Amino acid sequence: MRIAYVIPTQPPTTFIYNEMIEVQNAGHTLVVVPLYSTPPAKVHVRISNRLQPEKTLPARLVSLAILKPALSMLLTRPLTILRALLSLHCSAGLNPFSHVGILAVVPKALATAWWVIHLRVDRIHAHFASHTATCAGIAGVVSGIPFSFTAHAYDIYCNTMILRNDTLDWKLRHAVQAVAISEHGANFLRSRLSEVERGRVHRVYVGIPMNLFREQEPFPVKNGELRLLCIARLERKKGIDTLLDACVLLKKRSFPFHLSIYGAGPLREVFMEQVARMCLEQNVQLAAPIPQEKVAEELIGCHVFVMPCREDSTTGNIDGIPTVFMEAMATGRPVISCPVAGVPELVRDGETGILVPADNSQVLAEAIIRLGCDDSLRIRLGKQARLLAEQQHNQHINTNQFLSLLAQES
Repeated sequence: MRIAYVIPTQPPTTFIYNEMIEVQNAGHTLVVVPLYSTPPAKVHVRISNRLQPEKTLPARLVSLAILKPALSMLLTRPLTILRALLSLHCSAGLNPFSHVGILAVVPKALATAWWVIHLRVDRIHAHFASHTATCAGIAGVVSGIPFSFTAHAYDIYCNTMILRNDTLDWKLRHAVQAVAISEHGANFLRSRLSEVERGRVHRVYVGIPMNLFREQEPFPVKNGELRLLCIARLERKKGIDTLLDACVLLKKRSFPFHLSIYGAGPLREVFMEQVARMCLEQNVQLAAPIPQEKVAEELIGCHVFVMPCREDSTTGNIDGIPTVFMEAMATGRPVISCPVAGVPELVRDGETGILVPADNSQVLAEAIIRLGCDDSLRIRLGKQARLLAEQQHNQHINTNQFLSLLAQES
């Protein structure tokens, strides 16, 4: 099968890259359609020469190389394009940001349609249900080639006008399949379709490379100090402010611990100021982002992974299932988090970790102390976490499941 992947950025994020490698290794030919380019990453990952697509389109929305095939499509299929764009704009309603977003991707979408026709692509698939799926949807309708998309989290849950996906229903109606990365997300998509159409929505969990994240026995708790780890984008929905508040309570109770936080994001300076204001410098390390291989090393060195996810009350943004939870559990570490979106599908309270109410630093601190004081519980949860990660998030198995779904509609 020849598959065109419409993705947000070039180079792609790690989990998308890993999936494309698995698809390539299964014998399929790839065409990569990135919407944007990103600066050379400060965090180096294993994105090198392993991915060898047949064609990679320019990583920009507009350029001469994009406008020429786009104009060719416009001249050869004007009525098809007009009907597609009119219906898409109608679905956007009164949201000006949605209309601008559609217009922004039109040249790239028409160029993609031209290329997928000439390369004889069998399926167009987009990661994320937002601008990438809009591009894939236009290209699919114009070219007549089936398209599908994978929905994650912000791309379907955000509810503010600037972020809200008001064209989601159009994409669901026109896609031959829609995939969600959690059952929670799949049910959200199904709720927007009639009962007879809901069978086109599938749940395929994100997979991780199990050969990189191997189960490792945790180091003994040295001098009674519990080593906590949090790796996240530093934004509101991760609940890191609640985690730091819990650290204050741990310190007041003279509970020995050390927390390492790795990440970047809009709230980095806010969290640094919070650490200083609460005099947590001796207990909390706030460091820069790290590559996937370093993540694996840090997970081996910790006892518990903690990230008290929440819904961002200003945007409605929430996590689907954080990939780093899968990586922590594959290493054999229990996770402490909150029951939002798809998190309980992986972090099962009392089985693979502990779930606490969002924004409750007191209960979070108690959960940390509970795992710190009960070695047998912590180790048992870690072993069960590994088993579930193997069953549910094996990259090779999940990619084959995804490819089987594509084959059903090819």
